[in-house]
Amino acid sequence: MAILETARFDIPLLATGQAHKELFHNEALARIDFLLHPVVQAVESDPANIVPSLGQSWLVAPGAVNDWLGRDDHIAGWTENGWLFIVPQPVMRIYVKSSESYAVYRGSWQSAETVTNPAGGAVVDSEARLAIDSILSVLVAQGILLSTS
Repeated sequence: MAILETARFDIPLLATGQAHKELFHNEALARIDFLLHPVVQAVESDPANIVPSLGQSWLVAPGAVNDWLGRDDHIAGWTENGWLFIVPQPVMRIYVKSSESYAVYRGSWQSAETVTNPAGGAVVDSEARLAIDSILSVLVAQGILLSTS
């Protein structure tokens, strides 16, 4: 019997008369747990560099090695059964604790950039500068941009 899974995140579905349903149900819950308000510790390419705790996850950097070989850009979550890998979907957004900002998946993970506030110029428009500073403050508060300070 083929294992039925959801189309986007490969969450296992239960089938009528299926043996060991609790295994599939627990696998589904583990995937959902990593996907609800997703948070990763950092971006890493080698799992040998970390000591994972249950429920922690990482973004797998390009050029991954060891247990993560061939899993570039996946979310790697640590479970009681070892690594669980989740394939990202377009415009998926995840919080990266190490940089205190968000990354968005657009074919690869795009991280927040640092943008400096405007300074100088031939003509200083204080209202325009105040508006730009306000916009930048909101983008920093949302984790879309990194703070310059």
